[in-house]
Amino acid sequence: MNFLKHKSFSLLAIAALTGCGMVNEAPTRNQTSPLGINEHTSEIAQLDAQAKSLNSMANELVRKSTGQGAAIGAAVGCGLGLISASGAQKCVTGAVAGGVTGAAIGHQNGKRKVAARVAQVSKQDLSNTLLDANKKLGEIKQSLPEILASQDAELSRLREQKAAKEITQDSYATRVSQIREDRAKLADALMDSADKARISADNLGVAASQGQSGLMWHIGAAKRLEDEAMSTRSQINLL
Repeated sequence: MNFLKHKSFSLLAIAALTGCGMVNEAPTRNQTSPLGINEHTSEIAQLDAQAKSLNSMANELVRKSTGQGAAIGAAVGCGLGLISASGAQKCVTGAVAGGVTGAAIGHQNGKRKVAARVAQVSKQDLSNTLLDANKKLGEIKQSLPEILASQDAELSRLREQKAAKEITQDSYATRVSQIREDRAKLADALMDSADKARISADNLGVAASQGQSGLMWHIGAAKRLEDEAMSTRSQINLL
């Protein structure tokens, strides 16, 4: 009887020690869950928020580069109403370049009137928005390489897990699709910001050609913002 008790105690002790060893030997190779949930999820969400903020600033650049009066007059003349910043800028670009007549501003001298309104562009407001937009883009440029590298490493691990049958094909496809979607959203936001920076530079060029002085720095800054946004976009592999 004592022998059996001793044997039972020994088995329990071995089991307990084995259990402790299993806790200490947890694998560290894979930093993602079986579903591929990345430890940088919060950073990706922050990057997405930064891209949206940049896009909002780019919208402001379009609005401020046309001047509120020009945007309203041209949009009404085209029959669009103020449906969007991009729609308004198309109207005002056409108004200044081609000469919107009475329908745009209720007067035959449409081109001259719209050009005068464009000249109401606030250089200080533009400067602030351009500086803020470039700062926001700088934040994106700083964090993007690390996040892309993390995603690439995760994709490699996921392929290994799938090959080893540690995850299902559906789980693999779901995570890859999410990474692809995240990248596409960011790429689209950067392209949109670049487009709006270009539009703003064009609008300011029109204002300068109509006699408003002191816009050369703003035009250059808008063009640099376009170039930098395009360059940042080029880093993103859409898989």
